[in-house]
Amino acid sequence: MAVLSLTKLLPVLACAMIVACGIYAAMEGDLSESDENRKVPKHTVEGETDLEGNFFISFVYTKNILMLDGKGNVVWSKHEDAPGDGVQTGYWDFKKHVVDGKVYYSYHDQDSKNDKFGLPGFAPGERVIMDSKFREIKRISFEKSDIVEKGHPLDGHDFLLIDLDHYIMSGYLKERVYNIPGYPDGSNVIYSYLQEVKDGEVVWDWRSIDYPELYSLTVTDATPTANDFANEQVDAPDYVHFNAMRLNDAGDLVCSFRHLNTILCLDRTKDTDQIKWKLSGNGDEFGLTADQRTSSQHYVTVDGNTISAFDNHNITERTRIVSYDVNMDTQELLGFREYVVDGKFSAACGAQQHLYDDVFMIGWGDAQKDSVCFCVYDFAQDKALITMTLAVPQNVTYRCVYYD
Repeated sequence: MAVLSLTKLLPVLACAMIVACGIYAAMEGDLSESDENRKVPKHTVEGETDLEGNFFISFVYTKNILMLDGKGNVVWSKHEDAPGDGVQTGYWDFKKHVVDGKVYYSYHDQDSKNDKFGLPGFAPGERVIMDSKFREIKRISFEKSDIVEKGHPLDGHDFLLIDLDHYIMSGYLKERVYNIPGYPDGSNVIYSYLQEVKDGEVVWDWRSIDYPELYSLTVTDATPTANDFANEQVDAPDYVHFNAMRLNDAGDLVCSFRHLNTILCLDRTKDTDQIKWKLSGNGDEFGLTADQRTSSQHYVTVDGNTISAFDNHNITERTRIVSYDVNMDTQELLGFREYVVDGKFSAACGAQQHLYDDVFMIGWGDAQKDSVCFCVYDFAQDKALITMTLAVPQNVTYRCVYYD
């Protein structure tokens, strides 16, 4: 193997950092403009709605979060300059919470100093809680448990605030395991860890590696190395890739796992045998046909007995919204609907929300065929009511969502 001397390597590293900084600056805006203007990523908005709430926008690779009104005007934003180490970091999952009638906001603040395990889709950091005036009141990381130390960084994909001292968090952890069939000598994996905290104490948690039946469900629709349990191509495969969670009416946690093509229901009253059912994927228990199953989905939502997801559908590169009417107790599929915007494909991230009638809020995440990051789409009329288009498509949005 050829060895590059330090004196030859330094100019190469310097050039690489200059290029990275240039890309980051382009994502943030025109540096010749005023500081205030350049904080907002360059974009254009076409159309408008009569929605009285706000659109919430977060980005994967830049520390920008935006709040827009129903007409597409920016009404609030937050920005932080790129870190000096050249690592692209973002504010993820900007959202609104209402607790006992009081409004709070939160976002995930990625820290470039934390180990990403080599994963582009992992942003370890802290959850920041703000009051209704956008003043920071709290930062949250993991509490001490049998699995992690207090202060261990969170994953940025999702977060549930039940009240200011009660919340559910997600994390990605790395471990060598010995319960994968066919790998008696062990395998390094990156697994999903979920932790519920109330009044500073861990009241429930869940680890994907405690359920060896999940290993056989891993697919490679989005990531070819997701099932590399031999550790031949990567040090540790991201074999489940958690990316979203919601509570159903029974208080169970309904979660999306991208690399399983599966939505799992977890029982928060149990310490073992916590998986209640599996929807979609190779372990589907609802009798879905091949066409009804998701591929690399994001942003699961639950409304009564209806479960919906932003189905990136990497296997066909035909992104859609899918909606399942189910009986969760008997694992029966009662109805299925899909909604497709022709020509659209999102390779990662993304979100969907049913607003009213056949109108949906759609965040396009890592859109591959254009630079539209979100739209409100009326499927009855087959047209977008409002769209936001980024000037720099590489500045991928993590989530674009709507709150009343």
